[in-house]
Amino acid sequence: MGDDVNSAVRMLHTQGHAVRPYIRYGVLWFEIDGNMLATRQELLELADGVYSLTELQELLVLRRTEDPG
Repeated sequence: MGDDVNSAVRMLHTQGHAVRPYIRYGVLWFEIDGNMLATRQELLELADGVYSLTELQELLVLRRTEDPG
């Protein structure tokens, strides 16, 4: 993981969130609070303020409806 990703993870930890890397089908994801998966890019955009956690949760719901498997 790069410094930018580590910074994003530290920011979330500071806010009281649990974050861990998660590999699914060979793709690196970041599990946030045990109930949400974010891509590396989404994690970086969250740290930059592009997304809020609520918006990431909405993206997760969209992913699940598009790819239920």
